[in-house]
Amino acid sequence: MKNIKKIFALCLAGTMACQMAACGQSGSGNDEGSSQSQEAGNGEKEKLVISCYLADENQVAVREKYIDEPLQEAFPDVDIEIKMYNDRQSLQVEVAGGGGPDILDLDGPTDVAEFAKADRVLDLGEYSEQYGWKDMFYDWAYNSCFYNDTLYSLPTSFEGMVMYYNMDVFEKNGWTIPETKEELEALMPQIQEAGIIPISFGNSNYQGAVDWLYSTFTSCYGGPKAVKAAMEGTGKFTDDAIKSSFETMVDWWQEGWLGDKASQSITNEDMLAFFAEGRAAMMINGTWASNQLLATYPDCNWDSEMMPADENIGAILPFATGGGYAINANSDNPDLAAEVLNYIFTSMDRHYQSIREAGYQPYPLKDFDISELEGMDEKLLDQYKLLMDAQTNNQIGYCSWTFYPSDMRVYMNENTDALFLGQLSIDDYLSEAQTYIDQAREDGTIPELP
Repeated sequence: MKNIKKIFALCLAGTMACQMAACGQSGSGNDEGSSQSQEAGNGEKEKLVISCYLADENQVAVREKYIDEPLQEAFPDVDIEIKMYNDRQSLQVEVAGGGGPDILDLDGPTDVAEFAKADRVLDLGEYSEQYGWKDMFYDWAYNSCFYNDTLYSLPTSFEGMVMYYNMDVFEKNGWTIPETKEELEALMPQIQEAGIIPISFGNSNYQGAVDWLYSTFTSCYGGPKAVKAAMEGTGKFTDDAIKSSFETMVDWWQEGWLGDKASQSITNEDMLAFFAEGRAAMMINGTWASNQLLATYPDCNWDSEMMPADENIGAILPFATGGGYAINANSDNPDLAAEVLNYIFTSMDRHYQSIREAGYQPYPLKDFDISELEGMDEKLLDQYKLLMDAQTNNQIGYCSWTFYPSDMRVYMNENTDALFLGQLSIDDYLSEAQTYIDQAREDGTIPELP
């Protein structure tokens, strides 16, 4: 997919593969030496290419500090190129033509699945056994990287959907942060009466941003159990709980509470600006948006929490992996690529430094120590703690780009606006979505949900 969130707030995450490879590779000597010694023997450097997304000058400067220089130090006998791509399509075309980078930085399991269907990425199973990757990652994140019972990628980070609050707007108007869905629905008309948009949203420049919404509503107001049952075949996506969550989402949009009934003409950038500048009181967005708020609107006084809870479901945080590292089937040296990937996830000192100093998202590693982040921006730290707590307390919901069949997600992204505009009924929409679940179950490609 064209993942606007990477461009929007995590362009650097596209280069994190390189960063962690660079950083991690300085941490060990044995495996590194085995691959490098071969090249030293013939005096010719081995070539390894790692993809990343296009970045601006500031992002490149950060990349040079955390990625390029450490890479050169860690692998002096390997010529490692960090190749930037404008978008996923240009990368896909190059790979389909028999070329492309050795390590592919993709947008998550549903994106990896598209490459796996075409046999463009390698089975990582043997490398996982060699390096012990299964034991390194949280089960939910590791298992999400399987397609058709085969491990094709490793999770680059984990993220979630939260509600952002403009605290200056709330304090000025004497409003308190709602803890329940009922309290939120009582508050939003008051916000409207004050001439403020209750919840900022816009997707005119990235239609697929609607998956931020339906992932949130199905998880938080339909419930993780209902979503999991639908995917596992013990329930249906047309069941009442999920249907009710879509009715809530559509009702909020049509009331003007969500996107001011104009989200199709509001860009992602405007969505953020409306919130940061106080034209909107709240915003449903991913944890990745925090970096953009801090960088672009440093004076914005914001907070973030899990969505106000449905009393019958409890507080839920929809989870996702932020991307996936895969090895190109065209790679001339997959062993070296796997070695680099292993260093990415085992160089913890550098990983902690990149989070503290540059705001990178954490990897979903079991040994991750949140106390190592003390001293970083407090708002980011609070968000990471929120993610960790939700994971520990099993308050995990399901974001579509990690846990839905890829074809189903494409259909939903292309047709959710039609729900808002009254051009498509919820029943027809959900019935069609169910057909993609049925097909994925028949094909054996249904994602595994924790």
